[in-house]
Amino acid sequence: MFTSSQIGVEVYDENLGLIGRIHTPECVANLCFGGEKRNRLYITATRSLYAVYLNTNS
Repeated sequence: MFTSSQIGVEVYDENLGLIGRIHTPECVANLCFGGEKRNRLYITATRSLYAVYLNTNS
């Protein structure tokens, strides 16, 4: 599960254990997956839009 936070994006496993973070220089407002393979994570922040390719999809 991916969720937005003040320091970036937090990634949790199925037992809600934190397994990683994607740090951003701004507070994250929202996020969603897109792209042909749904492996590109789009992140909206305070003043910017970020996009990153991942080795997973949603």
